[in-house]
Amino acid sequence: MTTLDVLAWICLQDRRILCARTKGNDVFYLPGGKREPNESDWEGLSREVKEEMSVHLVEETLSEILTVSEKAHGFAEPTWVVMKCFQADFEGELVPAAEIEVIAWLTTENLHQCAPATQRVLEYLANHQLID
Repeated sequence: MTTLDVLAWICLQDRRILCARTKGNDVFYLPGGKREPNESDWEGLSREVKEEMSVHLVEETLSEILTVSEKAHGFAEPTWVVMKCFQADFEGELVPAAEIEVIAWLTTENLHQCAPATQRVLEYLANHQLID
């Protein structure tokens, strides 16, 4: 079994969560991505968010929220993703970059539009009354 080591950013606003859809893909994901060899959580997450969203995360505000393990969307079986999710404040304007086609602020009403690991995060946040 293959396991993908992924870091994800939870950005909440008005009881919604920021999600992104990459070019040529049919589902939304949390901003973030795969960790490079020898990268810390902070290094990998801040690099990925800068590449995808054009913003700088504020390191001293970083806090780990949860880790999700789920089947990886769009990968051959059996591939799993282990996704460590963090919150952090940011500086700059959110602008989709790199492979990101669109960004959106989602709620649990959009669950069916998300990859399985992202669905688990939305469910967690809704259960903790952080998103609608």
